[in-house]
Amino acid sequence: MLAWVKGSQNGMHEVGSPAKRRAMQIKPIIPKEQSAAKKGIIDFFQSLSKMESHYCRSSSSKLYLEPLWFSLSQLYNEYRNNCQTNGVGPCSITMFSSMFHNMNLSLFSPKKDQCDTCCTFQAGNLHADEYEAHCLHKELARIEKKADKDQCIADSDNRQVLTMDLQSVLLAPKLQASAIYYKTKLSVHNFTIYNLQNKEGRCYVWHEGQGGLTANEFASCISDYIESLNPRANSSVILWSDGCTYQNRNVTLANSLLLLAQKLNIVIEQKYLTKGHTQMECDAMHSTIEKRLRNRNIYVPAHYIAHFQAACNAPYDVKYLDHTFFSDYSKVKLLNSLRPGLSVGDSTVTDICALKYKPWGC
Repeated sequence: MLAWVKGSQNGMHEVGSPAKRRAMQIKPIIPKEQSAAKKGIIDFFQSLSKMESHYCRSSSSKLYLEPLWFSLSQLYNEYRNNCQTNGVGPCSITMFSSMFHNMNLSLFSPKKDQCDTCCTFQAGNLHADEYEAHCLHKELARIEKKADKDQCIADSDNRQVLTMDLQSVLLAPKLQASAIYYKTKLSVHNFTIYNLQNKEGRCYVWHEGQGGLTANEFASCISDYIESLNPRANSSVILWSDGCTYQNRNVTLANSLLLLAQKLNIVIEQKYLTKGHTQMECDAMHSTIEKRLRNRNIYVPAHYIAHFQAACNAPYDVKYLDHTFFSDYSKVKLLNSLRPGLSVGDSTVTDICALKYKPWGC
């Protein structure tokens, strides 16, 4: 500082003077060093586990880091520790942040129910080996689902892939008046099926006065949808869902699908995503419907139908059901049980990852 003052006139430098230029000089970034730093950041991001958006995966390519870090500064500290372990110098947080957004990444902010296994591990109550096995199972299920999706697009005549799920319970009437809060309401159910090949969605809607939430209701909806596809003989239909037992993993549904496979001479496969990691394309239908229903009054269950149809630019096919639609598949006895084992300690129904139903002679 003293040398700088001595080299000035009355403590002031002229613009463009050598001292001023030296003070303002910025060390240039060597392209080779910059390229190596960027490569290090890319390698770090690629090594992290990622997941797609729960609701917007059909319209967004953004990937979310699993919820281990809740701020960019936390993630940057992890990156610096990684660089220190590998014996390399870290880049600035500015470059780190820029590369993070350029790679279309985002930190995950949990809004829905989180995975019990992951939360248990984060709390330190689960062994690392069990957690690693859980993560491996999750990734294998996602890889399998992506492969099915790619194959159905490439061979749409012989393969159909569907995702399905039940939306959170809706109520009727649904009004903004506070007095209605204390009144008894009807529960309205919306079971959605999304076709990955033609990107069309269908809603099966009924209220508790017409049907419940037993395996018969879901088996009736799924069978109706598969029959409406009019699949070719010897083709295959693959169903992706969560592992909810009363809904997707039970002997009643299994009997209905086996009966349908024999009737249509097709192969039907059920595949299950890992519990806690069941993001599917049909979830986007729930998101658009919830957005449409925001701050809207519903007086009777049938009022939901128009809102479901108007929720998306490509209108959903909505079927409003009554009790005559549902069949009693509990009377079908092609299979007696789905349980893989019989003794204590053997595998149970919840351990099943996939089921295949073939017509006679296959």
